[in-house]
Amino acid sequence: MSDPTSPPPGPPGVGSEPGELARSTSFDELQRMKVAEEIARLRGERTKPPSRLAIASQVLVGYIALAGLFVNAYQSYSNKQHQDQQARLDQEKWNREFARASQADKYRAFFETAILATDPTNPDKRLVGYALLQEFVQDPAYDQKAMVMLEESLSQELRGTPADRLDDAHRVAVVAILTALAGTDDCRALQRAARSVDRVARRHARIKDQGETRDVIEVYVRRLLGRAAQVCTNLKDFRAVRRPIRETMLKSPELLGLNDPTEAEANFLIAAILRQRCEDELAYSGASDCPELLRGYAALCVKGESEPEERAACEVAQAAVAALPPSPAPPAVPLDGATPSPAGR
Repeated sequence: MSDPTSPPPGPPGVGSEPGELARSTSFDELQRMKVAEEIARLRGERTKPPSRLAIASQVLVGYIALAGLFVNAYQSYSNKQHQDQQARLDQEKWNREFARASQADKYRAFFETAILATDPTNPDKRLVGYALLQEFVQDPAYDQKAMVMLEESLSQELRGTPADRLDDAHRVAVVAILTALAGTDDCRALQRAARSVDRVARRHARIKDQGETRDVIEVYVRRLLGRAAQVCTNLKDFRAVRRPIRETMLKSPELLGLNDPTEAEANFLIAAILRQRCEDELAYSGASDCPELLRGYAALCVKGESEPEERAACEVAQAAVAALPPSPAPPAVPLDGATPSPAGR
C-alpha cells in the first residue's frame, strides 16, 4: 500500500533534476521539450526591448554610410571639375600652338612670296609674286606690308627699260600690281593705293609719253576706282580714292585732252573712262565684275549729295547701268517643292 503523503507520479517538470528527467522521460518528449524551450527563448528575445547601445551603433552605421555617400559624390564632382579644367587648359594650349604654327606658316609664305616679287632677273617670278601678294592685301595682319611691297614694286616696274618705254612684260606687271592693290575690301586701303599714282606722274614728267601714261591711268581708274565703287559706303570716301588720280590728270591736262579742265570735267572724263573700259571688257568677257561696280557707282550717286561737279559723272554712271542687260531672274520654284521639268521651263 502506497504512502498517502508522497506526491503522485506525473510528467517531469521544468524544475526536475536532469538525471531523473532523463531516466523518467522518453527521447521524443525530450525533443519536444527542447523545441518548446527554444521557441520560448526566441519569443522572449523578440519581445525584449533593444538596448541603447544597439540603437546607437545602428544610427552610427547609418550616419557613416550617408557620410560616405556624400564623400563619394563630392569626390566625383571634384574629379569632373578637374577633368573639365584640364580639358580647357589642353584646348587652350593646342589653340595657342595652332595659332603659333599658323602665324609661322603665314610668315614663311609671305617671305617666300616677297622673294618671288623682288626677283630682279625673272619677270615671270615677279608676276607670280604680285598675284600672290593680293592674298596678303586681304589679310589685316599683312595688308600694310604687302601694299608697301607692291607700291615699291610699281616704282621698280615704272623705271622703264633702257629705251624708256614700257615693254609688254613691264606693262603686264603694272596691271598685276594694280590688280593686287585693288584686292582689298577696305576703302581706306584703296585711298592709300590710289596715292601711288605719283609714281606714274614722275615717270610721265621724265619721258613725256602721253599714250603710255594714259594707259596706266586708265588701269588705275578700272582697278582702284572700280573697286572703290564696290567697297566704299558713301560718295565722300569714293571721292577720296578718286582725288589723287584726278589731281594727277589735272596737273597734266594733256592726259585729258583738254586745256585747263575743271574738276567737274575731270570727274566726267574719269567716269567716261570707267564706262568705256567696262563696255570693252563686257564685249569679250563673260566673267567681269563691271556690272556690280557700275551699279555701285550709281548707288553712291543716289546716296551722295547733289553737287554740281558730280552731276555729269553720275549721269555717265547711271547711263551705263541703264545700258546693262537685265539680270537673269532666279528660276521659279513650284509650291510643292518639285523640280521643274525642262519641258515646263
